Amino acid sequence: MQISGNFIPRKKPTPISTGWSLTLADMMTLLLCFFVLMLSVAKVDQHRYEAMSDILAEAMKGKAAPSKRTAEQAQIPLKKKSRNLFELQLELAKLIGKESRAVNLKLRPDAVAINLKGGVFFKLGSADLTGEALTILDKLARPLTDAHYTLTIEGHSDNLAIHSTQFPSNWELSSARASSVARYFIAQGFPKNDIQVMGLADTRPLAPNTDKKGEPIPTNQSKNRRVIILVRPVK
Repeated sequence: MQISGNFIPRKKPTPISTGWSLTLADMMTLLLCFFVLMLSVAKVDQHRYEAMSDILAEAMKGKAAPSKRTAEQAQIPLKKKSRNLFELQLELAKLIGKESRAVNLKLRPDAVAINLKGGVFFKLGSADLTGEALTILDKLARPLTDAHYTLTIEGHSDNLAIHSTQFPSNWELSSARASSVARYFIAQGFPKNDIQVMGLADTRPLAPNTDKKGEPIPTNQSKNRRVIILVRPVK
């Protein structure tokens, strides 16, 4: 067979790859999920935003923008029985106000802890609430009662031994102090079935009561004399 000089061999067609279409589909799906996620978190909770703004401005001693909330609206998160612990912490901070000398708040995984400093709430060796303590607790009792949270009240002491007719040891003293706070809330209408009381003596100090030489550290001992109110939403 004779082949002409102008003959050009025919090449086999290269198969068209469709792998790019699967990659494109995956990318489009991921982009769709991304924009749906962005849309879901873009909505701003106005009440939470304004509460956060007020508290941050107050903490920094700045001036917050005028809030449009009324006093009644400011209590909405509590009255709605919110289960958001961060929001609860913000509301409690607003209720307590500028009482950092006597009270501080800490967010725990399952509760908001209200630390009532013993030096302000009780005199040494006593379980009777001071006048300042009653003023502070009065700010908390009604909102917490209306919102129906559960309370665990812990009494803590330092390592200084006590031997009195009323309090043979720090176990009795810490229990009595926690009980005093519980009785106050119950007197204001808080359901007694939603309160637990614990006396822990000096078993859970915030700071070491003594140094390495065994000498007492008065400032740490003062920190350890406290009552903790753990506020939890009703399950």
